[in-house]
Amino acid sequence: MGGIRWDHPDACDHVLLLAAADDAHRSVVRERLSRVRGRQRAAELGRYPRFKILTASSGPETLRRASQATIAVVDLAIPKGPGLETIREMREAHPDLAILAYARGAGEPDALAAVMAGADFFHDCGDDAAAVLDHVVELAIDRRRLTHIVEKNEAHVEAARARLAELAADPGGSAPGLHPLHAREDVLPFDEAARRYLLSATELFARDPRGLAKALGVSYFSLRRLLARYDVAFPAARSRKKRTAPVP
Repeated sequence: MGGIRWDHPDACDHVLLLAAADDAHRSVVRERLSRVRGRQRAAELGRYPRFKILTASSGPETLRRASQATIAVVDLAIPKGPGLETIREMREAHPDLAILAYARGAGEPDALAAVMAGADFFHDCGDDAAAVLDHVVELAIDRRRLTHIVEKNEAHVEAARARLAELAADPGGSAPGLHPLHAREDVLPFDEAARRYLLSATELFARDPRGLAKALGVSYFSLRRLLARYDVAFPAARSRKKRTAPVP
C-alpha cells in the first residue's frame, strides 16, 4: 500500500474495472488508484481505499467483468476489442456504469470517438500514465452521475407530458369551453380565451347567476363587473312567481 495503512482495507466506495493489456502499465495504474482514500464513510470507518480494483487484459474479459463494477477504466489499445467497440458494448449493457477511456499519444479524433462510443471522459495520458488518473476517474464518475440525473429527470418530464396529453384528450376532464389544442393557431390571447370561457360558463349556469358566482369563487356583485369587463351578458335570474290571494 506504499506506506498507507488502511483501517478497513476491505471497504470501498466503488468497484473499478481496469482494462489494459500491458502488465507493467496495469500494475502502475493499479498501484496509483489503490492509494486513493475512501470518502463516503470516512467519518465512520477511518481510512479505507476508495476503489476495489478488478483487472482485465482483453475486450471480452472486460465485458464479462463489467457487471461487477461501478466504473471501468479502459485503455483504447486493449486487444481483442477493439477498445471503442468494448466501450460501446459496455455502455449498451450497463447504462449506469461510469466509463473512462484513455490512450497514450491520442488526439482529438480519438477523444471524440471514445465519447461517442459511450465514455464519460477521455484522458490522453502521454507518458504520465498514472500521474493524474485518479483525478480523471473522479471526473468520469461525476459526469456519469450528473448524466443519470438529467436522463432520469427527462424521463419524468416526458411521462408528465404524456399524462397531460391524456388528460387533455379526455372531454370529462376539460373545463367548460376549453378544448385540447392541436396547433399553434389554436392558442388564443388571454382576454379572448377568458371571454369564451365565461360565455360557456354563463350558458351552463343560464338563469342562475348566483350559482355561477359561487362556482367562479366571486361575489354576486363582482360577477357583474367580471362579465362586463369581458363583454359577456349577465345571465338573467329565474323569475319568481307572484303569490296571489285566494279568491274567496
